[in-house]
Amino acid sequence: MSEKQHILITGTSNGFGRLAAEALARKGHKVFASMRGPTARNAKARKELEALAEADDLDLHVVDLDVTDQLSVDQAVRGVTKDGGHIDVLVNNAGVVSYGPLEAFTPEQTQRIFETNLFGALRVTRAVLPHMRWHGSGLLVHVSSGAGRVVVPAMGIYCASKFALEAAAEIYRYELAPFGIDSIIVEPGVYPTNINVANGFAEDVERNAAYGPLAQQSRQMPKQFRESAQDPNEVVEAIVRLVGMAPGTRPLRTCVGAETDSLGPLNELAGKTQGGLLEMFGMADLAKLTA
Repeated sequence: MSEKQHILITGTSNGFGRLAAEALARKGHKVFASMRGPTARNAKARKELEALAEADDLDLHVVDLDVTDQLSVDQAVRGVTKDGGHIDVLVNNAGVVSYGPLEAFTPEQTQRIFETNLFGALRVTRAVLPHMRWHGSGLLVHVSSGAGRVVVPAMGIYCASKFALEAAAEIYRYELAPFGIDSIIVEPGVYPTNINVANGFAEDVERNAAYGPLAQQSRQMPKQFRESAQDPNEVVEAIVRLVGMAPGTRPLRTCVGAETDSLGPLNELAGKTQGGLLEMFGMADLAKLTA
């Protein structure tokens, strides 16, 4: 078993977050499984996790945290650091997906999606980083998507939010390296998780209808995702493996799933290009984690 770490995970009511919370706790880590509304909308998920922790004697604790609410984030991180003393690993997993032509998304709907997929991750990370910098170590795991590197028509807003998350995660990689803090990205392909069940569609009905076949196809996409034969535990296993790796040895991006096989060459080329850019600006030292 790897050294016990204190891990905060967002979005653990279902999907990758729920599975990762259990898997990491079974590895002997102290896990803070956060979710929105654990006494209301996600009461069932909370009770299941708490029952699991008690039955199997896991160091697993449910935390009330809404990534779209600054006060909720601050209170949650304050409570976790008071109880656990510190946070070694943050897994930014909370996310939402919506389908439809880009034009058919209202500005308000777009903002709500970015509030979770991008601003939520930035919000929680900002709350956690002072503790990691004080300790001189830490790991940020950002659960992105293959759609954070290549685009899928009728998933434009989701792609845009994940592209933005990837940019922020890579910036963290360089800016936090001198503090001994690692920032990495996990890029899953198509998996049958609940993020594709609790989906949304573009809200401007009139503009959506103007796209005809594409609009109709977008309505079928959640079903196609749910029927994927890939096991979501593949993504969880990747997260567990990355958490267990030594600081400074983790790759920036890890692709998981058949659909992401072609992303390897793209990520490799991007890495070389980025390395050259850092050299040009005299920042090459930021590409290596400081122990």
